[in-house]
Amino acid sequence: MKKLLALTLLFSSLLFAVSKENILALTWLNSFCKVENKKVCRMRRPGDYSLTHFTLHGLWPKNRNYCHIGYKFKLSPLMWKVLEKFMPGAKDGFARYEWKKHGTCFGTDAQTYFLTAVKLTQQFNETQFLDFVRMHMGQWVSLQRIRFVFGGAFGEKNKRKFQLICKRKKGQIYITEIRINLKGDPTKLGLQELIDNAKPMVGVRQCQGGVFALP
Repeated sequence: MKKLLALTLLFSSLLFAVSKENILALTWLNSFCKVENKKVCRMRRPGDYSLTHFTLHGLWPKNRNYCHIGYKFKLSPLMWKVLEKFMPGAKDGFARYEWKKHGTCFGTDAQTYFLTAVKLTQQFNETQFLDFVRMHMGQWVSLQRIRFVFGGAFGEKNKRKFQLICKRKKGQIYITEIRINLKGDPTKLGLQELIDNAKPMVGVRQCQGGVFALP
């Protein structure tokens, strides 16, 4: 799959200059489904990727939404299959929504936009950060500790380059998402370099800790 993603990104033609300031939003769906009764939660089955990995919420160009509503939304059958794994609920309208709101500001066609986002999601899930989350599912962890682990995975200087999102239900705080600051061309650079180039997250509300829920 990695070779396919790389080759498709290489030969996909860009429509405009690619956004260089972005946020990668990744969801811990186990936690999300503890507080939300969405169709995507009811559709999950044993063995699904989302039970043990972060999934793609979106790749968001900063401070821009709904840029070019007329941009064609077209994905290959193979891209749909990939998105069903990395972005649960893609075929239920979520991929189209993310394209309309964020992808139309990214500067590429829809195929390249989602391939880029999937590439970054895949790279994040290959780090020791995911190993930590898996080992601590069901346990309360602090923002301070998560920053320490993020710094271990991506470099000490990068430990404040994310925003932690939580939701509360029945007295329990669940960590539902991590949003990571990126700088550079995501179609050409890997996740590590994009994080290295970025600035720390400032001026955003930070969850101070919570639980990465079990499936």
